[in-house]
Amino acid sequence: MINYLSPPSEYSMADEWYEYATIDHFWMKWRFNVIKKIIPSRYGWGNTLDIGSGNGVARSQIEEYYNCSVAACDLNKHALENMPKGRGNLYFYNIHQRNAEFREYFQTVLLLDVLEHIKDPVSFLKSVNFHMKSGGKVIINLPAFNFMYSRYDRVAGHIKRYTIAGLRKELELAGFKLERAVYWGASLVPFLLARKYIMLFCKGNARTIKCGFQPVFPFVNDIFLAIMRFENTVISHPFIGSSLLAVARKT
Repeated sequence: MINYLSPPSEYSMADEWYEYATIDHFWMKWRFNVIKKIIPSRYGWGNTLDIGSGNGVARSQIEEYYNCSVAACDLNKHALENMPKGRGNLYFYNIHQRNAEFREYFQTVLLLDVLEHIKDPVSFLKSVNFHMKSGGKVIINLPAFNFMYSRYDRVAGHIKRYTIAGLRKELELAGFKLERAVYWGASLVPFLLARKYIMLFCKGNARTIKCGFQPVFPFVNDIFLAIMRFENTVISHPFIGSSLLAVARKT
């Protein structure tokens, strides 16, 4: 059941992405593998909110692995309606609304590939801050480095890609302290650079999302999973990556 707390609002996200971003996709597995490396299995999640939860893949992964309950909110009605059943509540909710019932309510907030879609990220992070308890943690994933920005990013609704330094500055302006940040997907950088030029020949938004994110054949997905395992074994602290994952604390 979806709790409707806000009126419809515009959002910057390609709906086609959810068709390919399944729990078996190598990138979704890779992102969660990085989360598991950074967030201890005994971490006390407390009241948790997944903002921009989309199709709920990350929510399902976290609830199952950490045995916790994750509430989800989004402004995409279709995504919420098709989200797998979980333990936490579902909200159609704009966090800028700042409902009094949610003031300093959440111990943990997930912002997994959300902030890059926001035109005013500091204002957005300040609204996130409103919802969090003092000392609470926000877990953030973002696409990294603007030199990899491509037509795919633009069609997907990305305003920009991030560096750790840029993220730290925005977090501090919004009342957070960056505690840990890592780049990941170093092995994917050559593929993203190639994608940048391949995208010049892709016509139409739906085709751009498919060509830019979905492996052509199932065995290609398996190859990328093998690359993931190799990178995680050999490269402990990459200085570059296709994405970055960070944990920040509300001060």
